[in-house]
Amino acid sequence: MDAGGRNAGPRDAGLDLRRLLAPSRVAIVGSTSKPTGLGSRTIKHLHDAAFPGTVTAYSRGDQVPEGTDVAVIAVPAAAVQQVLDDIGSRAAFIVVYSSGFEEVGRAPLRSSPGTRLLGPNTVGLYYAPSRTVLTFAQAFDDLAVGGPGSGVFLVSQSGAFGARLVQSAARYGLHLDGFVGTGNEVDLDACTVACGLIDSAASGGLAAPRAILLYLEGLRAAEPLVRLLARARDAGVAVVALLGGLSEAGALAATSHTSAVSSDHAVVAELFAFYGASLVRTDRDLVQAAVGLSLLGRRPARRVGVVTGSGGAGVVAADILSAHGLVLPELSPGLRAQVAALLPDIASARNPVDVTAQTIGDNAVLGKVCATLRDSGEVDLLLVIGREDQAGAAGAVAGAAVPTVVAVLDRDASGVRHRIERGEVVLPDLAAACTALAAAAAPPTGEGDLAPPWPTRAATTAPRTFTAAASLELVGAGGVATAPWRLATSVDEVLAAGDAIGWPVVLKSNVDASLHKARGGHVRLDVDRERAADTAAEMLREASALIVARQLRPSLELFAGVRTDPQWGLVVSAGLGGANIELLNTTVAMPARLPVGWLARRLAERIFNRVPGRYEGLAEQLAAAAGALVDLARRGGHELVECNPIGVVDGRLVALDARVVG
Repeated sequence: MDAGGRNAGPRDAGLDLRRLLAPSRVAIVGSTSKPTGLGSRTIKHLHDAAFPGTVTAYSRGDQVPEGTDVAVIAVPAAAVQQVLDDIGSRAAFIVVYSSGFEEVGRAPLRSSPGTRLLGPNTVGLYYAPSRTVLTFAQAFDDLAVGGPGSGVFLVSQSGAFGARLVQSAARYGLHLDGFVGTGNEVDLDACTVACGLIDSAASGGLAAPRAILLYLEGLRAAEPLVRLLARARDAGVAVVALLGGLSEAGALAATSHTSAVSSDHAVVAELFAFYGASLVRTDRDLVQAAVGLSLLGRRPARRVGVVTGSGGAGVVAADILSAHGLVLPELSPGLRAQVAALLPDIASARNPVDVTAQTIGDNAVLGKVCATLRDSGEVDLLLVIGREDQAGAAGAVAGAAVPTVVAVLDRDASGVRHRIERGEVVLPDLAAACTALAAAAAPPTGEGDLAPPWPTRAATTAPRTFTAAASLELVGAGGVATAPWRLATSVDEVLAAGDAIGWPVVLKSNVDASLHKARGGHVRLDVDRERAADTAAEMLREASALIVARQLRPSLELFAGVRTDPQWGLVVSAGLGGANIELLNTTVAMPARLPVGWLARRLAERIFNRVPGRYEGLAEQLAAAAGALVDLARRGGHELVECNPIGVVDGRLVALDARVVG
């Protein structure tokens, strides 16, 4: 245990969940006299699911026998710690339903060595392959267990919300293989449980998941998430997450461009992208992505062919697919000719292929068009906008070589449930179909892994204060080119500096780098020699020294910065800069432990490649500058290092301003 009462990280390496998810001996500790009690409801769920193991109810923890796989504690909060102490190490896993601990200011629970604790404040779990239904929640009264597995598993920090997701998936005809609600996470957190599921399946003890769904409201620590994403990528398991409660503002947002544009959500999103995992924005998107992953699997695929009987629906579908990062390729002349030969003259053989309203209902023609597109090698995915009974004709069936989805426009989730349950990939609207199809398209991932965590400056170390001039010196020495500048303490020195470096100049007060110079009125631009003396005299009345810098004329203003984050360590941001950086927010933010090459790639994809050929090489230059700032922050233990703006001058990058804090 650490000082906060939580079990330490090394216990999570290679977590074996077989005794939790497929137990042989289950103990229920708590009163079971009332049918509506939590213990009684758990026993009923196990009975209804035909759980094959042994289930025994006990009134005290010391009655639980040695060798118990799972002990479920359903007693008042005040009695929980005593029950835990009485059970000791006789149970491999303990599930605590009770609430009223850290969330109300009480001390965290403690478990014995060798015992893992799920909860407290959890609704429990289920695992369909083993018919283990260890939950009291009414949402699981009619849970379908056994039968063919979907390959999808849900881990949720919120039990009630997780139960809703399970029910929502069932309405689509998707029956999840399992669910774990991690609750207050005094020991087992959601990411550790998900990683343990992959590890346990690899050892042959549990069914291998095809996809893991996550609902996260917050992260106690970053490393479990990093470990999960890396393990899932290596094992070929898709991870799709819905994040709630992650702050959109960094700790220093009031004083730092870097913090304002590198929100927690943006940093986590970039980490997911690096490992090929997906983030969704709504619970509906999470379930629809799960449908796609269960039925279609996942493979490297970005090119989509669209077949529709409505030109308008095809246009809307193209917009939605593009928003998912998918591409509608222009079909080759030869392929267009093949498709056109199957259709009436008024049809369009371009992508989207508009077969016309009079032809979309002809299953024979539809089947030939879809087969021609699939066999062409020019599309990786296929979206057909038609009727729900056309899945067979369109080839929209589970496991198809070219993932194919049929979208209908006038149904709800329950209306297509029976189709999905028998392996037909039919979704009730365009958005749902595109989300499911996008989930099957594995994005390109980064190479390698995050660097190991870097040591940070001790909290007891006295904070250091740097001036604006010291910041420029540090950044320049760190390998980032700066505009020519000199420090002046008098009007005569300002004039001499301007004569030496060339007029016009920028005058900046050499104030504490934690202050925002522009907002505080400490900057004068385009100062020529005629105005220099008066301007310098005015500024020197409030500052002991001025920075005199060459006034450059950049063709583009960029930005790079590094901040210290309590979870991620150093976070790096880079992108478009200037005075309106917070308004533009066209940046990439990521943990600084990711490779510099990934930053360059993402800058190119999200910013510089939007105008092909015009900004060639800038992504690599900006990533290299950001990498130099990371090295500077890491070596010096600085809280913040940023350059804004970084000007593009004659094709090279020059920092026009710099700040180092802490």
